[in-house]
Amino acid sequence: MPGPSWEGGDMRAADREKQPLLSQSVYAVPTYSSTSLQDAVLPTPAVLPPSSTSQIPPQIVVYHRRWWIVGMFCLLGIAQGAVWNCWGPISDSAKLVYRWTDGTISTMANWGCIAFVLCAPGLMWINADRLRSSVVLTAFLIAAGTALRCIPASAGVATILINIGQFLNGVSGIVLMAVPPLISSTWFPPNQRTTATAISSIFNYVGTAVGYLIGPLFVSQPHLTPNSTVHQNDTIIDDISEEIRRLMYVECGYCTAVFLAILVYFPSKPPSPPSLSAAMHRLDFKTGLKQLFRHGQFWLVCLAYCVPLGVLGGWTAVLDVILSPHGITQIDAGWLGFYGNIAGCGMGLVLGRFADYFAGHLRLIIVVMMSCATASLTWFTIMLAGVLPLTEVSLYISFIVTMVSVNASIPLFLELVMETTYPIEEAVSAGVMTWGNNLFALIFLLVPLLPQVGVTWMNWAALASVAASVPLLCIFSESYRRLHLDTAAQENGGHGSSDGGIVEQSRTVTVVNAVE
Repeated sequence: MPGPSWEGGDMRAADREKQPLLSQSVYAVPTYSSTSLQDAVLPTPAVLPPSSTSQIPPQIVVYHRRWWIVGMFCLLGIAQGAVWNCWGPISDSAKLVYRWTDGTISTMANWGCIAFVLCAPGLMWINADRLRSSVVLTAFLIAAGTALRCIPASAGVATILINIGQFLNGVSGIVLMAVPPLISSTWFPPNQRTTATAISSIFNYVGTAVGYLIGPLFVSQPHLTPNSTVHQNDTIIDDISEEIRRLMYVECGYCTAVFLAILVYFPSKPPSPPSLSAAMHRLDFKTGLKQLFRHGQFWLVCLAYCVPLGVLGGWTAVLDVILSPHGITQIDAGWLGFYGNIAGCGMGLVLGRFADYFAGHLRLIIVVMMSCATASLTWFTIMLAGVLPLTEVSLYISFIVTMVSVNASIPLFLELVMETTYPIEEAVSAGVMTWGNNLFALIFLLVPLLPQVGVTWMNWAALASVAASVPLLCIFSESYRRLHLDTAAQENGGHGSSDGGIVEQSRTVTVVNAVE
């Protein structure tokens, strides 16, 4: 049974007699070779709750409110992604108004990586019991960061305030990147976990796509000519400055509204767990981290995720800077980034649902997607290198296929790692992966600060990072411990219903003394 921390999880004796009993084998801890590093993180009697060896099964309930939780988290992800990707799509205008350089633009995106690398110890705070406080704090940091950018000031002071706001937004990314697998395991049944992880993680990239769209829509492309008078140029700069300020107000208003909605209602977890694995205790942060560092298979899939996702994250943040030498405006680059990210997010949702229907084949799907990304990014890179003719159609197809293949793989990577490292806390495993992701993005975005490095190397670095993930995945040995535990529970003693052997509770039905 779930421990006392699960509200409503304690049944009366009369109710207990009516519940079907699960086979003892469901709760028994299997014996594994102690010499295997891959088995070093398997459940042991010390980490299971005291009641896990009893014949009484936990009450498994799935609540409709789980969709509110994931919906609010998605809106928050959109906010963080849009704020993070605010300056790249309007880089020409920002450089004119604030007298920034390409290095300044990359620094604005790099604050997210810097904040994550510096504040990674905050991951020890995140678990199922602290989900609400973590998400509320995240929403507050985003709203506060956008509010700082709205303060009227000179170009120098405004630059400082914007940097602080971008840093706060970067700190919020710790939760947004690490928590999706925790939300899916805490609130969703096994046959919806990958879908929930896909929804929770993908919408942060929807926010990135929104940044590509709303920036150029609010802020016009500067058109200064050598024949323009000083007065005419000053007027243009003032007009663009006002457009940027209007964009800051809109983003601040949206982020504040999302923060207030989450503050009103966002519980940490449901009264009763949605699966047997959700009811099991997890390893504490310190123990789980030690086990993770000794888990060889984890590092294979971690590198296959961190290197391409980190480099491509930095690459897309400066897409306008990369395409500008080829005569592509910030508006065209913005639309290109928007279509690529939206298509990738849509495919991510489809693949997440597909993976739930065909559980146990995550690695195969990821290998196919990363191979497609390698091929399309090769096409994109050699076009910009001048080997093949650069056309608008070819540019769009190659970029969109790359983003579809990479972004759609993100939730599958996360779920594959959660299965491999169970019973380590989901936020710990995902946090280590996203820490590595941000570390590689940080390194990528620091390079433009060096003098005279140019931008040509960026495409080749992105291509090499994506190609390197395929052989790592091929030698990775996948396992599905958490899925097997929950599947055994449903087959041997689940509560029969139309939702995969799990009770679906409406807003008027009472289960285990808890009313939805």
